Amino acid sequence: MDFVVATGIECSAPIIRGGIRRDQLVLTDHWRRFEEDFDLTAELGITHLRYGVPFHVIARDPSRFDWAWTDLALAALRQRGIEPIADLLHFAVPDRLHGIGDPGLPAAFAAYAAAFADRYPWIRWYTPVNEPFITSLFSAKNGWWNEQRRSDRAFVRALDNVAACGIEGMRLIRERRSDAIFLQSDACESFLPLDAAAEGRARFLTERSFLGFDLTFGRPVSPTMRAWLQRAGMSASRQRWFETNASDENCIVGLDYYEHNELIVDAEGHTSPAIRRGFGAIAREVHARYGLPLMLAETNNHDERAVDWLAETWNDTVGMRDEGLPITGFCWYSLTDQVDWDTCMREANDTVNTFGLVDMARVRRPVGHAYAELARQARGGITVAMERAEPKAA
Repeated sequence: MDFVVATGIECSAPIIRGGIRRDQLVLTDHWRRFEEDFDLTAELGITHLRYGVPFHVIARDPSRFDWAWTDLALAALRQRGIEPIADLLHFAVPDRLHGIGDPGLPAAFAAYAAAFADRYPWIRWYTPVNEPFITSLFSAKNGWWNEQRRSDRAFVRALDNVAACGIEGMRLIRERRSDAIFLQSDACESFLPLDAAAEGRARFLTERSFLGFDLTFGRPVSPTMRAWLQRAGMSASRQRWFETNASDENCIVGLDYYEHNELIVDAEGHTSPAIRRGFGAIAREVHARYGLPLMLAETNNHDERAVDWLAETWNDTVGMRDEGLPITGFCWYSLTDQVDWDTCMREANDTVNTFGLVDMARVRRPVGHAYAELARQARGGITVAMERAEPKAA
């Protein structure tokens, strides 16, 4: 597989406190400016685009799917020769469902995923469910999004749902397109113990963070995690269902790595920023665990730090590829700036976060210029380390 240089359109649309849906397709104005955004993607030389399909819009009415906007957007994307990586569930469900843990979600998602694959047979790349672990954590354990619950049982119920959606979604898509590629993404996190007393807690948080991948790929979880899942409501027979029915065929482990993803944990479970080991160190551990191809599926940083961050994470990625690890690509997320991610979208402040390759006026940022050069080189078969600017003298 060629090395993929991608970006994405930020498409999160969770419901937050007060029953407010915060739809990034609208907040970033992509809903209206999608053709302009696709032109910008093509001008940057980017070949693949992580593209969130608005499940909450398409499946709003249980009696019929509404494809009107999605037909227009995907037709425009196809005309420009850009390969979509279709995110079918990205932090949001239709209003008729009561959050991620709603018992009706798996059936609703399966009908929608099958209909999507039938309607757009030319699409090969998929992320059936974006970040199953984070979706469940933020919605049903942290109490921030969607059902806004705060318990282990609610978290496990939500995780069961989205992992089952991922498994069934892949099965239905494979039936329609046997060569489909699945970029199964989730957070790339690290939890290191503050001291010996914290080792058990750090190990638990590490194992818990892998649950989205473990369940979706059908990998047996550790004995500690198996017992914890049972206490939280996932029976032994249900765990066996995941091991029996899941598949990692044609799957890529998508790692979403950000500057805040590495933490120190104390014995009570309190966390603080760790001295970072870097993306490469964690990605090597993930590869040792799963033995599957990897992709840095999301990363970004604020404008003033973005070019240096791009160099660090790109060079880690290319370095692993040079070592012979199956690294399939890199994705700066997203094309445009985002809104309210400084609070993980918990608050409707309309704060613009300067994470994009272009700003909200669609003007290319310095990181956009640097990324365009990397994309140009990759199209020519060249993936080499990016030169980093020397620190300025005092």
